[in-house]
Amino acid sequence: MNVLWIKDNNIGHEKQVKVLLDELSKDCNLNIDSRNIKGIPPIFKYIDKVQENFYDLIIGAGHKTYSFLLDIKKGQKESCKNIAILSPSAKRDKFDIICAPYHDLNKLKGLNNTIFYEGSLSRVSLNEVDQNILMIAIGGNNKHYYFNINNLVQQINYFLSLHPNKNTYIFNSRRTPNSMNEKIFDIAKKNENVFICDVNNNESISFESILHKASSKLITRDSVNMIYESLSCKGKTYLIDMKPKKNNSKVVKNVNNLIKNKYVGHIECSNLVEGMSKMQLQKQNEYNEVFAEVEKVAYQLNQLI
Repeated sequence: MNVLWIKDNNIGHEKQVKVLLDELSKDCNLNIDSRNIKGIPPIFKYIDKVQENFYDLIIGAGHKTYSFLLDIKKGQKESCKNIAILSPSAKRDKFDIICAPYHDLNKLKGLNNTIFYEGSLSRVSLNEVDQNILMIAIGGNNKHYYFNINNLVQQINYFLSLHPNKNTYIFNSRRTPNSMNEKIFDIAKKNENVFICDVNNNESISFESILHKASSKLITRDSVNMIYESLSCKGKTYLIDMKPKKNNSKVVKNVNNLIKNKYVGHIECSNLVEGMSKMQLQKQNEYNEVFAEVEKVAYQLNQLI
């Protein structure tokens, strides 16, 4: 089966498409061709020329890709299907299949071309964890939560104090501000068992390799993809306490629902007096099963294609 993958250079989007294609490859022989969107959006966007009447599937995630999924299909054979990952903002009924998270359910009401999943598509791992390994994943400035650096650092130090002598790997992201990066490097200098995995360092340790080994993982609430990647493998998942900018944000609602249903644990902060706060680690339900959303979506896609 010949597949054209349109990429928008967004790591979070491309990760979801890749794990889905990897899962589909377990049952189908996929020949994957990819094209990156080039130029300056929104006017000068293009991709390199693609061969007509060649692809069985055209797939992409993110708003920059959707117009290409529709346009390229016009030159393909009739049996070709285009698959939008996440929710397109327009012409939703023109796509053959849309794979979207449940929090976009209202946007896609009345359509019969949708497959829904929880959160995001992530690689599933049932490997046993290493009790001596911990992980901390840090996002950055975002439109959903206030990124209070001093508060985050206090919670990271609190988490480390609960697990003395264990090896902890701290991962930053491209959104992490330099001031936060300086703080985590200071933490590592003071703790010989803390290691910084800098996103800007090509030789850095693989995020996924530590994620699948870590017995406990502490993640900032703005990092939704990271949260669901953590829930798709074994080990405990905890969220850092962060103040929301808008309580009705779909991301905030999603995170609050995970906490309410104890799919994740979290650090709970309460002010004792001004300048002093109390922190407590609230645990997730220990009987939760590993999320396997990508396997469910791949199964349904196989029935359709």
